[in-house]
Amino acid sequence: MKITYIYHSCYLIEFEGFSILFDYYKDTPREDGSGWVKDYLLNKEEELYVLCSHSHYDHFNPEILSWGEWKKNIHYIFSKELLKSGVSKTGDALYLEKEEVYRDHRLTIKAFGSTDAGGSFLVGYNNRHFFHAGDLNNWHWSEEVSTEEALSYENYFLCELELLAEETNRLYLAMFPVDPRLGKDFMRGAEQFVSRIKTDLFLPMHFGENYDKANRFGEIAAWYDCQYLPLSHRGQSFGFGM
Repeated sequence: MKITYIYHSCYLIEFEGFSILFDYYKDTPREDGSGWVKDYLLNKEEELYVLCSHSHYDHFNPEILSWGEWKKNIHYIFSKELLKSGVSKTGDALYLEKEEVYRDHRLTIKAFGSTDAGGSFLVGYNNRHFFHAGDLNNWHWSEEVSTEEALSYENYFLCELELLAEETNRLYLAMFPVDPRLGKDFMRGAEQFVSRIKTDLFLPMHFGENYDKANRFGEIAAWYDCQYLPLSHRGQSFGFGM
């Protein structure tokens, strides 16, 4: 299994025989100058699952809907919010409402909630769980809003987190926002996440170019026996056995 950070909240996970791409926004170059997605991924013979958590421009690029014109073994699995918002049509994808499930001969994908638009995805494969949070996070904005409002945002997140924890008490991999725009407590949601659900591997999302700040979460993750995977650039990959 190889995991590659594409950009923002987009990760590519390659397994033997198929790949999963989450929340594609824009491509990123490989060492030879070719694109990770357009030149490499879309030319692989294996099946491809394209998952999208919601319609915000930095999580959904409508270009992805054209990929099926030349890659036939592609599966689009979207949050139903994309259909409701009008950025995609009925036949473009299989749409999941919160707590709905997609299953095929290799994967189980269950939709969970978000504290912003759309949802998040719990993917089951080979007796392991992989979680992509989309925009699920403790968006407390505690330095910008009243204490009461910040607490309401936090409670919203904790309720969504509890629903996920009721489904699984262990994740092999979590891809989760660590966004410095939240101020000095920007890692709060990520810490609440790994403290509630045992997480083996953690990858940050939604941090812009603030690699150093995002990587500060590594020390916190270690307190919870979670391996943080530090990022330094787009196109960075990690390999693990399955």
